[in-house]
Order: sequence, then structure tokens, then C-alpha cells
Amino acid sequence: MGALELVQEVGKCLAPVLKRGMGRDGLVFQAEHIGDDPEIRAAAQRLMDFFGMVNEAYRFAEDLANGRLETQTARNNVLAMPMKALQSNLAHLSWQARQVADGDLSQQVHFLGRFSESFNQLIASLREKAVLERRLQTMMDVLGEGVLLVDAEGRLIFMNPEAERLLGYTLDDVEGKALDEVFHIQQPDGTFLGPDQSGAARAARANQEYRSDKDVFTCKSGRILPVSVVCRPLELEQRGSGAVIAFSDVTEQKKYQKSLELINKILEKQASTDPLTGIFNRMKFSEVLGAELKRAQRYGTPLAVILLDIDNFKSINDTYGHLDGDNVLKDVTRLLAANIRSCDTLARWGGEEFILLALGSDLDGGKLLAEKLRLAVAEYDFPIPRSVSSSFGVAAYQPGDTELTLTNRADQALYRAKEQGGNRVEVKHD
Repeated sequence: MGALELVQEVGKCLAPVLKRGMGRDGLVFQAEHIGDDPEIRAAAQRLMDFFGMVNEAYRFAEDLANGRLETQTARNNVLAMPMKALQSNLAHLSWQARQVADGDLSQQVHFLGRFSESFNQLIASLREKAVLERRLQTMMDVLGEGVLLVDAEGRLIFMNPEAERLLGYTLDDVEGKALDEVFHIQQPDGTFLGPDQSGAARAARANQEYRSDKDVFTCKSGRILPVSVVCRPLELEQRGSGAVIAFSDVTEQKKYQKSLELINKILEKQASTDPLTGIFNRMKFSEVLGAELKRAQRYGTPLAVILLDIDNFKSINDTYGHLDGDNVLKDVTRLLAANIRSCDTLARWGGEEFILLALGSDLDGGKLLAEKLRLAVAEYDFPIPRSVSSSFGVAAYQPGDTELTLTNRADQALYRAKEQGGNRVEVKHD
């Protein structure tokens, strides 16, 4: 048979194969209609062998496309050789991916063109992220504040070592639990706050900021921990991103504040109190009198000022000594305080002089009170072998009075009482 006839016969056999295309069974060449010509049958056999290699290469490629990297093909199939190289590269890439998943970020790919570039860029990004995470973890570990992370529902997902140390919990103890459920956030008076009352927990759920130095956490041991708290959303513009909560123990700060408040109270008392008698000093009395004068000017309420002086006090000091003189001053203070109302103000004016502000008293009322006090001093048995008396000057508020004009009138009345022999009460009308 001539070459042309052979080609034509083989073409007739190939036409239905090419028309059907690649089916489930691959390219199927049916040789039963070829005839008995040995040349044609030999050529058909070679085509059938070739189609077998094509079908095997196709199935091999299909397995690789579906991720079955363990698939095998005949070694002598030259059509599958490029795909065998691809299989080898993909298997190595799969191994590298597992190494990366286990934390080995030294892997590099050099055999897959642009895919290699993408893979290597991913590895570089992961390296940078790993470095950043290590730095962040180091910062969290050494930070002197407790740090908590909560999700959008306010449930704990992270706590740093300082938070564990301060609160006594580990992350395993609290993970997935609500912030206020675990730490029983309280008010300074010990009142527990409900889920909707805790500022930090509410802010975390609402994607809001919160700051307070008055919150109180309950530790695992039951210890009450005063804290300063700052809560901020992880992403302000995206609801549901969760929040970071930083807190610090302010126990010592609270103690310091209380000590400072106590010291200030002591200093304030010292600044306003006469050290010998324990009653107000002249400066504090002036402050009280100034406030009451403003009230009297506004509402027209009466008030009286009584100035008193212990008669011949210098001779008591000279005769019996300053210690006995101081005791007399203390006794006079107790006598005066015991015979006035709680709304009245008693102060040491200076030396042996005392001053009294009688609220709601006019001139007559002030005179009656002064007489009562004079008798109390005169009738008291002082621990020195002599009697003690006192002189009183009384003045009452008049419209337009200042602290100076009012006390000056009381002082003038006292001067007149001393001039007339002492142990008496005098008043100054105007």
C-alpha cells in the first residue's frame, strides 16, 4: 500500500477519535475496523500506544490538579516528564509550607517563577510579623501594668503576666469569661456593679473609651484591688473589634492620698487652732466672723461679739509661774466652752483674751450670755490659791458693720469694763 493510501486509512480511523475528544476513558482509538492490512494495523498500534501515553499523562495531570501529589505514572512516558518535574516541585513546596506552619520562616522557593516571588514575599511578611509579635510579647511581659484583651462581647481572650500577678488568675482560669463576671468590679464603698454598670466592661462592649482611677477589682484570693483603668477599642472605627484594658494597682497611691489628706487636715487644724487651748485661733475666728457678717448683711439676722480678758493675768504668771498660768487659760477655755451653744464660736484672741461669736443674739442677748460666763469664771475653784475673774465687752451687729468695726466696739466695751475695776460686763451700742 502506498504512503498516501496509508495516511488516508489512518486518517479515517483518527477522525472519530478526534471528534469524540477526551472522554472519561481518555482518547479511545477503536482498531477493530482497520482491516487486515499489516501496514495499517502496525500504524494503528503505534497510534494506540501514543494515545495510551496521552491518556496516562492526562490522568496524571488531573491528579496533580486535584492535589493528589502521591500519584504515579510510567517512567517511559515522555509526555508526563514536565508534570513529573512539577510534581516534585509541588511536593517540596508542600513540605516547605508545613515547615512554615511549624514556625520555620527560613524557607525560600526558587523554582516556580512568579509564584516563588509571592511565596517569598509571604515569608518575608511573616518574618516581620513574627519579629513584631516577639517585640510586642516582650513589651507585654515587662510592662508594669496589667493588660487584658476582650472580644466584642466583653469576654477575656488575653492577659499579660503582670495582670496574672496582680489578679492571681491565669488566662486558662478566665479565658472566654466576661470581664465583670470574673473580677466582680466594685465601687469604692464595696458595692458590686452589675454587667450593665461596670464602666470598663460596658465601654469594651460598646466600642468606647473609658478611664477611671476609682474602680476596684476582686482578685482570685478575694483581695480587694483598687485600680486605675484605661479601656480603648482595638479599632475605633470598626464596631466589634474588641478592646484593650490596661490597669495598675493604686493601693499605695490610695494610701498616700489618705495620708496626704490626713496630713492636710492636721495642718489645717494646726493653722486654725490655738495649740495651748485647742480652740480656734484669731485667724480662724476672723474667717468665721467674715462669713457670718455676709449672712447677717443678706438676711438681717442678729449676732453679737463678746470679747473677754482674764483680770490681772500677768500677776498670776509672775506669782505662780507660766505653767499655772497656762492651766488657768485651759480651765477658762473649758468653762467658756461648757456654757455656750454648739452654734456659737469660741476662739483665743491673743494672750489672756478670748472672743466669742453668738449667732442669733442681739446686744441684750449677748450681755446675758457674757454675764453667765463671767459668773462661771468667778465661781470656779481654780488650782491656785487665789480667785480668778474676767472682764467682758459686748457689741452687736449693725448694718454696714465690718469685722474691724464690730470687734473694735467690743474691744472698747472691754476697755471700759477693765477701767471700772474688772470682773464686769460692758456693752457698746454704737
